[in-house]
Amino acid sequence: MGVGVELDQADALMNAGHIPQAIAILSRIIAKKPKESRALHSLGVANALTGRHQEAESLLQRAKALKPQSAQILTDLATVLIMLRRDAEALALLEKACKREPDLRLPVFYRGVALTNLRRHDEALAVFERLLQIDPANAVYQQNYATVLSKLDRFEEAEAIVDRLLVRGGPTRELMPLKYVAVANRENFPEALNILDHFIGRTPDHVEAVLYRGYLNLLRGKLLEGWSDYEARLRRPGISTLPAYDESDVPHWHGEPIQGRSLLVYSEQGLGDLLLMSRYIPLLVVRGAEVIFQVPALMTPILRTLSDRVRYVDAIPTDNRPDYQIPLISLPHRFKTELSTIPPTPYLFADTAKVAYWRDVIGTQGLKIGLAWQGNPDFAQDTARSIPLRDFYPLSQIPGVRLISLQKNHGLEQLADLPGEMTIETLDSSGTDGFVDAAAVMRNLDFVVSCDTAIANLAGALGVEGCVAVPHLADWRWLFDVERSPWFPTLRVCRRGKTSSWHGVVEQICRHIELTLSPDAARLPMDRNKEQTG
Repeated sequence: MGVGVELDQADALMNAGHIPQAIAILSRIIAKKPKESRALHSLGVANALTGRHQEAESLLQRAKALKPQSAQILTDLATVLIMLRRDAEALALLEKACKREPDLRLPVFYRGVALTNLRRHDEALAVFERLLQIDPANAVYQQNYATVLSKLDRFEEAEAIVDRLLVRGGPTRELMPLKYVAVANRENFPEALNILDHFIGRTPDHVEAVLYRGYLNLLRGKLLEGWSDYEARLRRPGISTLPAYDESDVPHWHGEPIQGRSLLVYSEQGLGDLLLMSRYIPLLVVRGAEVIFQVPALMTPILRTLSDRVRYVDAIPTDNRPDYQIPLISLPHRFKTELSTIPPTPYLFADTAKVAYWRDVIGTQGLKIGLAWQGNPDFAQDTARSIPLRDFYPLSQIPGVRLISLQKNHGLEQLADLPGEMTIETLDSSGTDGFVDAAAVMRNLDFVVSCDTAIANLAGALGVEGCVAVPHLADWRWLFDVERSPWFPTLRVCRRGKTSSWHGVVEQICRHIELTLSPDAARLPMDRNKEQTG
């Protein structure tokens, strides 16, 4: 049997869904002819279909080296890179494929997917609009178009598309989360929960739906209902929070008596989540646990103020295995936390020597307001939470106010593009313990203003007075439709409306500061949101 016949046989098996048999044939061909590009290409696709993306990439790279201009190979390789969350690399290949064969729709489609994942939503929207002009009835194109509309906060348009698709094909794993997001953003939480309950009843293994339900209950303040569903985050595909040890060797702690037993608590998610949930560590110490707290090294200095009876490590210990292990954000579930039993603030504390040092640097004059405006841009929802620094111009115009930057790393470039008459003071804390110094600086301020970042969580954990600026539907820790969250009661929650503008939030913050911190300040005109240019 010739190679061509064997390749045709393998393709037929793949089309019929018999992937293992096709892999066996293709592997034999490559063993005999390692530079057979069609076999390498097909075997790469077969491995991708079975979830072996690393092997698929290697095979498709070999096929690409043999046929670098093949739009089909470039597209399939890019698809695998998207699965590996390497969207920027995938996009470059897809653009090359589109130029090579402009009439092929598949590379255009995956270009839209990659742009969506890269949060280049306007460009992605244009891609799916173009595809829908060619094939307006294509349900996959419509679904992806609705996804991008949702990411652009155009929920009514997205919901209309989803409803039409539901009429055509009924509820699917892909459509129901989109429907839930649209309904939740209409603030119709009972309907959103009803959607999720019905869908989970039909497909209980849908991790995202269970997680959405948990998230929504936490947002509503229904914590006991939310925690168990929120555990679904640990079952998400590609989750980076894996058990520190094999569960057959070190079981997870489920709330049983822990006096005299060792417990590894390992961190997960972002630095803000770490600061939020570290409040539970002292409760474990009170129960008599020998706590090992695994955290990033840069966080250890500030977290040491939780308790001196905790062992802090930045890597999973290899010397002695603990008796139990638990991911940090599972602790409120184990403690059966309700709104009335949230561990209080403050639970982190500033270093007294550093407080004195920064008092001398900052001085005591003026109304000192710390400001943080930018989150980590790698966070998927960062565009919804970060605020352009220029938008805080009205705050700088309150008489007597000194704006002092608490910003680190990302967003500092905006300091070079301030409107006229807006001044931001910066502090040189390079080479120091960032969060320890930030805590000490905050203790020398009158007020802190931050978007939803680690700085806001640090201020709340210290019990510092301030405002946190959040989107209309914010992270669950800020709850919904409350001015102060019980997680951080010293922070006033200032919510953006359903528009993309932060001007209304800044106006709220200015009014709060004028009324509570600067009662003698002259009232500013209502058009103060107009930026000055210099």
